[in-house]
Amino acid sequence: MPYLRVKIRTRDPQEVLARLSAGGEAPLASHFLDTEGLLILVYPGEGLHERLRRLARLLPQADFEETELAEEADLQEKTFQVGPLTFRLTLSPGPVPPGEISLRANLSFGSGRHATTLLCLKALVRLAQELPLGRVFDLGCGSGILSLAAAHLGAERVLAADIDPRAVREARYNVALNALGERILVIRGSLSAARPASFDLVLANLTIGTILALAPEIPRLLRPGGLAILSGFGPSQKGELLARLPQARVYFSENLEGWQALVLGF
Repeated sequence: MPYLRVKIRTRDPQEVLARLSAGGEAPLASHFLDTEGLLILVYPGEGLHERLRRLARLLPQADFEETELAEEADLQEKTFQVGPLTFRLTLSPGPVPPGEISLRANLSFGSGRHATTLLCLKALVRLAQELPLGRVFDLGCGSGILSLAAAHLGAERVLAADIDPRAVREARYNVALNALGERILVIRGSLSAARPASFDLVLANLTIGTILALAPEIPRLLRPGGLAILSGFGPSQKGELLARLPQARVYFSENLEGWQALVLGF
């Protein structure tokens, strides 16, 4: 199936996407090239000229740098690998290749390759090589990428929670796409949604302010000997975080591009 790819110069991709959505022209997928200030939109290829007219009305100041027809294979980002895990961004539902994790391409939830996400994935892979992951709670799940990874690495059950309804919808979509609905439950909520002492592992890839606020509550969710993977902060903030968790021991840490992930035991 052919697709229309439109490139627009902008400094505010979220504002452009909001305007398109309000005008009934939300794209199938979008990517923002930060360093170039270039927003790439993908639409079905049919009705090309009429669609371009509607886009021009909605975005009169936009610079439509390029429009072209492309096949789906040309629009999919390359797969990326983290240890034994292979991830692929996709535009539309379809069979997931054996051993891969498919994620819908969505600007709002990133490509899965932000440093903090990669740190959590690396930590998950390392943990899975050393011990069973058991029951997992993914706090602030976003697209569900960490939940999907945990399931692929052998977690028995995963509870994925987010307070953002858009994230809940996206995570549920990705869980269904990968046929993992029997092992991953996605809910709207936060720590209060989880029963105390129910989990062997807590995942929290959040902003430092949110982690600091929630950190004292994390141990109560864990079974004795449970672990937590925390990320979303820099090495200089490690001390402040550990001060909120005096009972924790550092199992190991990972660093990448000025970010850090801590794996803590309780």
